[in-house]
Amino acid sequence: MKYVLIFSLLCGIGFGQSSHRDLTTELLKDLHKAIADSTSLSRDSLHVSFIDESTLGTFLNSCLLHTRSQTEMVQVGITTKDITLSINHTPANSVRNSRYLRQLELNVQFVYEQTEYAWKGTISDNLSKAQLKSLLDEDIPFTVRGDYSSGEPTGILIVLTTLGVFSLGAALFFIRT
Repeated sequence: MKYVLIFSLLCGIGFGQSSHRDLTTELLKDLHKAIADSTSLSRDSLHVSFIDESTLGTFLNSCLLHTRSQTEMVQVGITTKDITLSINHTPANSVRNSRYLRQLELNVQFVYEQTEYAWKGTISDNLSKAQLKSLLDEDIPFTVRGDYSSGEPTGILIVLTTLGVFSLGAALFFIRT
């Protein structure tokens, strides 16, 4: 039993990051609460969905948590004005162990009983460099902005450094012989 617990803890440490989809789902939970507060309806009686006919609307609808029975529920359509995902370096970290701040902003508009409401929500978390590299391969319908790549060395610098190390090794080899 002890070994199973240790194995599950180690596996959990390796997969502790949340994807962009999970971050979007958490932000949409906040949106659902805000719609319930604005319309004075209970959260259980609301069925919210994005009415955008695009890949962004499809992605956001797939991130929403829907209940099974949609009868007798109040339908609220949401229109996306703007969505921004930015990943920036956090200050006061070393270059070797750099951390990143991932921030998702969503600006929407919804209508209920001929009253228009606007909502802007933000959610953020911290990422390590390894987590950032694995999340950049995830397919999302919006672009990632920020200075997350500014600390990476350029390709030519890597090539020149590698050639310099090899030439130094070759020079030391020929000096010795």
